[in-house]
Amino acid sequence: MTLNVDPAKTAGQASSPPTGRVIAVMEMLGADPGRQFSLAEISRRLDISRATGHAILATLVAHEWVTRDPRSARYAWGPAIASLAKPADLFRGELEELAAATGTQVYLARREANSLVIIDVTGESLTAPRIGRGTKTPFVAPFGRDYVAWSNPEAQQAWLEAIGQPSDALRTRISAVLAETRDRGFVVERLTREYLRVYSALQALSGDGEVDAITAQLARAFADLSVIDVLPSELGEGATHSIATVSAPITDSDGAVIMSVTAAPFATLDSAAITRLGERVRSSAIAIGERLNRYRDQA
Repeated sequence: MTLNVDPAKTAGQASSPPTGRVIAVMEMLGADPGRQFSLAEISRRLDISRATGHAILATLVAHEWVTRDPRSARYAWGPAIASLAKPADLFRGELEELAAATGTQVYLARREANSLVIIDVTGESLTAPRIGRGTKTPFVAPFGRDYVAWSNPEAQQAWLEAIGQPSDALRTRISAVLAETRDRGFVVERLTREYLRVYSALQALSGDGEVDAITAQLARAFADLSVIDVLPSELGEGATHSIATVSAPITDSDGAVIMSVTAAPFATLDSAAITRLGERVRSSAIAIGERLNRYRDQA
């Protein structure tokens, strides 16, 4: 059997005209979500029949993608759309691309009050512990450096002193680390026995999102006993380090850090590999930020 299809004629056509009409309706309403439109206006602007427009809108209203004012019979952008616009879905492509390029497990996290919450995970790793969506870590020093590095000095001080009065050595180290984070654009977490134990304990303690005395003392003990991050002087030629994660901040259009993306190699890397991984994670963070702000600007 021979199909009478001319690819040249169909290449530029929508594969599903009915779907295209639904998309056109949603784009029209979404371009001005605070406004209500009549059926006649929607049908006229999109060049569809009133019957077709009514059928599309009735279905969208049933699923709350569109609302219908019972008094004016006018239509507007619906509340269900907001629930669909989840970062975990919106940025899935960038996360999967990062995981494939680095061969690591990749996390997307955001700050919620006093916790850092993982909202998406992709990629596989034989060495990294499996992390799931909803995993929380308390936002307490030394964790969350990729969020606080760009904050004002007062916010940085409050974050650091939430674990108690830090030692002079810890203050000096954190100050250098935050400055380096701002310069290079990413955070490095060393892989140590202490890190594995403390990180697991902090996750268990952060279920309610509050930083209590036990959480603060545990974080402080880790900070005092561990070498935080990796500074340029420690990235000498041929030097290797056991690395748990590399993270980069995601900023909104105002420059505020609202999320972070993390690659988790859980492996020993040399200096060049650490730098390459950091730059790759940072590139993904920038791409996610651009997509976030582009969709936000269209809302």
